[in-house]
Amino acid sequence: MTARSSTLLIAALGNCCALSIALMCMAAFATLALAGDGEATPLTVRQDGDHLQLEGMPAPAEDKGNTYARGMAAILSNLGQDVSYDRIMGLSGVAFILQVDTSGPTIDGGLDCAWWPNDAWGFTLGLPVLSKAAGWDIRHVQCNKESFAADPATEYARTLAPVVAESLKANKPLLAETNHGFVVTGTDGGTPPLLGYGTRGKSTQFSRNTMRLRGGYPCSMYVIGKKAPAASPKEIDLASLRHIVALFNEQALPADAPRTRHSGKQAWADWLALLKKALAEGDHSNYSAWDNNMLIHLCYNRRCAVAYLREMAGRYDGETAKYLTDAADLYQQGLKELMAGEMPHPGPTKGGLPAYTAMVERVASLEAQAVAHIEKALCVMDGKERVK
Repeated sequence: MTARSSTLLIAALGNCCALSIALMCMAAFATLALAGDGEATPLTVRQDGDHLQLEGMPAPAEDKGNTYARGMAAILSNLGQDVSYDRIMGLSGVAFILQVDTSGPTIDGGLDCAWWPNDAWGFTLGLPVLSKAAGWDIRHVQCNKESFAADPATEYARTLAPVVAESLKANKPLLAETNHGFVVTGTDGGTPPLLGYGTRGKSTQFSRNTMRLRGGYPCSMYVIGKKAPAASPKEIDLASLRHIVALFNEQALPADAPRTRHSGKQAWADWLALLKKALAEGDHSNYSAWDNNMLIHLCYNRRCAVAYLREMAGRYDGETAKYLTDAADLYQQGLKELMAGEMPHPGPTKGGLPAYTAMVERVASLEAQAVAHIEKALCVMDGKERVK
């Protein structure tokens, strides 16, 4: 081999290496661009008369948590939009809400506070922000309340059955509202006629196997509508943070919502009033206001709040990143308080109701401080601070 041919060979090899590196970089950037917008899981619908069955959808993740957010994560993933559970919790506002409804339900003559975290209305409030981020129109279709109370089967057939059939024929699962979220993947002639993935009894974990919906007919459905262009990251973050602040300031509920429902600072005040009433009366036998389900769900939710804000802070520089990180740190402190608190059922220990009430007061104060930092971040972001 001559010196010239050796030089040409080395140059050619160098060009090949450069091309390989360039192709690798292009692939990496393509992977980043597709993150959160993946391939849709191929679902096929099998129809036998009025019976419909979507085939090919795996079960939602088995982790404990909010079943509406977990079910929606599974549905969006199967439509090619991989939005994590933590992100759905943050976008919907469920990670930050405290759901309280002083109208009920009741148990043993008192408010059943243990039910409050299970209700779906907080998740529904965040659908506009979630739709903006997911790039899909996500609708909440409800039965008429009076008609449903009188005859659930007839009202379901009138309002929800056509929506379910249309969605399944379009290869789109649905999310039914019952005691917990239920991912609808099929219909048949049973009662109720809905098949899919549900929870294990009263658990907040999805079963790996399909089942019939338990507990009667659903009163509403979350339906995936038309695909739409997703908003920019900055637009999504702004809308999300505004929603979080509105929840805390009791400004997120629609005008026709029950006046007894609260989502933020008034919710904390209502809960504390119940706890202090029990303290004043010296009646610690009613565990309703300090049932462990309140703490369990607050821990589920605030873990997501911390992760969501830290992830968002990573997209910004300067004061925005600082304020979001400070807010995350405060939610982390509150989470530590919650996790150290007693799970009082079946019986109080280590200070009982007085210690529990003091803990709730501390967490309420920390959350008010956290929201103040989010408001500061919003002020800076509205000044057009750039996203990384």
